Amino acid sequence: MSDTAIVRTEGNPLNVRSSPNGEIIDSIPNGTEVVVIGSPVKVGNWNWVSIGPNRWVAMEFLVLRPTPNTAQPSTTDGLSGPKVVATQTSQSIAGGLKVYQTELIDSTGRVINRIRCISGRVGLQEPSNFPESQTPIPFGIYSFDYPGHVEYAEGEFGGVWSPVTPTFETQRGGFGIHYDPSAFENNSQSGTAGCLATPTPEERDVMTNFIIRYKPTHLIVRKG
Repeated sequence: MSDTAIVRTEGNPLNVRSSPNGEIIDSIPNGTEVVVIGSPVKVGNWNWVSIGPNRWVAMEFLVLRPTPNTAQPSTTDGLSGPKVVATQTSQSIAGGLKVYQTELIDSTGRVINRIRCISGRVGLQEPSNFPESQTPIPFGIYSFDYPGHVEYAEGEFGGVWSPVTPTFETQRGGFGIHYDPSAFENNSQSGTAGCLATPTPEERDVMTNFIIRYKPTHLIVRKG
């Protein structure tokens, strides 16, 4: 098995090792495209993947690229139109924030891009419907309040804000998509109070451009 992926760090180069968690032999810049070979190997705190003979990197710093003309599987509850589909995984970054592999899908069902998102706080990674719990956004379907519009929002919203409304009953509210500038700071602001957030500026820009250009009408959050 081989997949194409993009290096996504805070901006620093990604270390390349001779074996899973082995000696550092090289580094590759943030944003570099690599080919992932085979399946990940868990060693230490990371999942390691091969990008060539005796060249291993931590999978947590890679984002898989969509295969050209990839069609979205029929697991989006029959919703037509452009959408954002975020699937919670068992992978984690930034000290314990679960990764939401997020597909940006156009009106034909084609995956335009894949990025990572996060939600909730470290140590509070099980979604709930309790107000002010600071747990991740509940699983379900949300509608964009203003399709195609990204507001400016300062502070921990990272300059971008797209509000969404759940289509199901929940005691929580104030949901939206934004950027978390504190994701990798390992402090009390790392993560979100319940929104879905991109963890790096590069992924913020990909999400923002998709929302503005393709005007998604729904956000689907689900468990992997």
